[in-house]
Amino acid sequence: MNDARAALRELAAALRALHHRLLLATQKSFEKLHGRVDGPGALLQLAVHDPLFAWLRPLSRTVALLDELADAEQVGSPDFARAAAEVAELVDENSEFRAAYLVYLQSEPDVVIAHADLRKLIARAASPAPVVGR
Repeated sequence: MNDARAALRELAAALRALHHRLLLATQKSFEKLHGRVDGPGALLQLAVHDPLFAWLRPLSRTVALLDELADAEQVGSPDFARAAAEVAELVDENSEFRAAYLVYLQSEPDVVIAHADLRKLIARAASPAPVVGR
């Protein structure tokens, strides 16, 4: 497996972990309003159809796209850099996503940890590769 493919899979895993934490946090918010969610199947239906979960859908799509890219026949460092930039744009600049994200980022420790892990990978993509042989 090449380094770019491994890096993409690592980025996808970090984003998936963040998504999971945000899904659970949103579930807690939902349950405060509507009562207990009856299992993973019901949670999946809420994530797909309920307006309270709509803000998470761009993140869900991005996770799926990263998985697809990691499985592509040809994957290189520019693909990883571009994917990391798109993830950074989603968490930093997408106003529909960002507003709800900040609420959970400020109130859920598990979300903060997952965010920090993701940020490390994004920073790695943004930093220039070291020059070998100097």
